[in-house]
Amino acid sequence: MTSGSDLHWHVRSFMARRRWSAARQRLADWLLSLRQLPAPPDELLLLGGSAGWMMSPEFLAGFKQVVLVDIDPWAARLFRLNHGGTLKRHGIVLEFVQGDAHALLGDILGEYPQACVLFDNFLGLDSIYTRSLDLTARRLRGLRGRMRGRLWGSVHDRLSGPGTADWAGAACWSQHWRWPSAQPLPQQDLFASVQAQGQWLDHHTEPVLPPGLQTHLIPWPIIPGRWHWLQAGWVDDRGGR
Repeated sequence: MTSGSDLHWHVRSFMARRRWSAARQRLADWLLSLRQLPAPPDELLLLGGSAGWMMSPEFLAGFKQVVLVDIDPWAARLFRLNHGGTLKRHGIVLEFVQGDAHALLGDILGEYPQACVLFDNFLGLDSIYTRSLDLTARRLRGLRGRMRGRLWGSVHDRLSGPGTADWAGAACWSQHWRWPSAQPLPQQDLFASVQAQGQWLDHHTEPVLPPGLQTHLIPWPIIPGRWHWLQAGWVDDRGGR
């Protein structure tokens, strides 16, 4: 997720490809778990997908159409640069809608009523934009109602802060972390695995996913010396009303 046109983010992401490789594989494992659910749709609404620096080509290959919604005008061009080969080989149609995914959500959902929806690592920035924890909590809780009847998922920041663990040897890679949503996180274990130091930030994304959902916790060494813990989960509410 980027805010407006942020070429610095794209340059940093390009340079970080090797450092992000293990996190990208963990994210791919979660993304591909969608295929274990019955009859996944062949359309994907990719909200906040940016240039797809952390996206799995194998996951994209399961769709016939991808609708990328992002505020960044560079997103579509760079997404095609990163994933154009996959799109071409599998005949995937990519459409780009530029704008605020929150503001456009109602219209996009109405236009693609059967599509799978993925909130791609931007909901953790919500409190920065709203500058109100109460407003963020209401807005994020409200997403579940708006997704009623859908197959949808989200990966988002839960915690972030400084950690001295080297990305290649960090203890966090020694296990796949699973955790029920809306349960207190095992912070001591998460912090210890990345050798956390100093003050960490809570991104206030606990309300995104419904309580009790089995989720993946994914460590992400975003820049040297700073780690994020992402939470990711799929919600199959196609029987909901």
